[in-house]
Amino acid sequence: MFIFRKISNILLALLFSSPIYADGIIIEEAWIREAPPISQVQAGYAIINNNRNHDVKLIAASSPAFGKIEFHKTVLENGLSKMIHQPSITILSKNHVILKPEGMHMMLFNPVKPLRAGEKVNVTFQFNDGKASSISFIVKKTLGANTHQHNHH
Repeated sequence: MFIFRKISNILLALLFSSPIYADGIIIEEAWIREAPPISQVQAGYAIINNNRNHDVKLIAASSPAFGKIEFHKTVLENGLSKMIHQPSITILSKNHVILKPEGMHMMLFNPVKPLRAGEKVNVTFQFNDGKASSISFIVKKTLGANTHQHNHH
């Protein structure tokens, strides 16, 4: 009965989300925050699962929708939030990394055109082993105090 319930839960999760599977890397909940039309910077988030038997490094990301993509980490220093560029993101074996607001995230610079909620954007992740995964990110409108704006970049 336990195995049947476990399989049912997995199937339900697959039906209601659209993870991307790429040779042991599973990318889920990929989204980009909608920004004002004049904004030259947006933020992207996802959950990256490493089901491989070895650690991997996410070393680059690119998209035809943006001029440049970088990885950043938000840290609190003397009571102020500060963003620190990360040249890569290590994902330990059988573990995951969450790209989220106020934590590790993607900075998407110089959009080719303004993106509206509901649109999809292809992003390609490049790993240190030479493998790549293309992911479809959905643009979402967010409300509230935690808007994670990057107007200071």
